[in-house]
Amino acid sequence: PEASGYEFRSHGIIEMLEKLHDKFVDERTALEKEEMNSKHAHEMLVQDLTAQIEQSTQDREEKSESKAKHLQAKADAEG
Repeated sequence: PEASGYEFRSHGIIEMLEKLHDKFVDERTALEKEEMNSKHAHEMLVQDLTAQIEQSTQDREEKSESKAKHLQAKADAEG
């Protein structure tokens, strides 16, 4: 009788691990994309809020200056 040679039996396990690796890479890629989109949305929100604050501050300052000028003109007119 012929001696039985070693038969490689790990092929199924290696295939399973390769599929898991591919799956994990795909999931990681999707999560990284989602994270980048969230980060971009956050940066856009911060930029928008900063612009709103700056505009509101400028509007408030202009209103205060206008009111002060008006009051000064009224005081000057009244004597």
